[in-house]
Amino acid sequence: MEMLRRFFEGFGPLSAPNMDFLLNQCTEGTLNKGDKLIQPSQKVDSIYFFESGFLHYYSYSNLGERVTLKVISPNSCWTIMDSFFHQKSTMDECQALTDVQYCELKRSGYVAIKSENQELANFIQTITEYILSAKVVEANKNSKLSVEERYLDLLQNNPAMVQEVPVSIIASYIGTSRETLHRIRRKLTAA
Repeated sequence: MEMLRRFFEGFGPLSAPNMDFLLNQCTEGTLNKGDKLIQPSQKVDSIYFFESGFLHYYSYSNLGERVTLKVISPNSCWTIMDSFFHQKSTMDECQALTDVQYCELKRSGYVAIKSENQELANFIQTITEYILSAKVVEANKNSKLSVEERYLDLLQNNPAMVQEVPVSIIASYIGTSRETLHRIRRKLTAA
């Protein structure tokens, strides 16, 4: 949980007793490659912090095609916000692409943290706002980049993802076909 502690410390100072209380609400877990973290029709009851490994968060289009919504990387905090906050079932899925180590904060722990004291309530609100803001920033950035620029951005900012995640999932993640991504990769290799 040391990585989670460092992640929390990145949001500003928190008293030692409050940091301990926060960390004590979290439990560690692992997934093997191929394991599902989230199933369709499930109510998401946790916020996750991923220490290692990659996950594929996806849904299906009306035509039955799998659409990548996000590839979740290590050292990140994630949940399906609508399902978590409104306790609604999700039709989305999340599956481990590699072996994964994570920390989990259940909804009951989240509520306990928010009700413990004002410092913790403000702190957890800051993290929630960060998760929401990161989603908006990523969507805005990707909307302004071409497919090739999105791939170059991945190469520069997350080379481990390019190495460990299947090409078909990376292609879906950046909004293109596998064939187009192969052409981009060949072009970049030839340059």
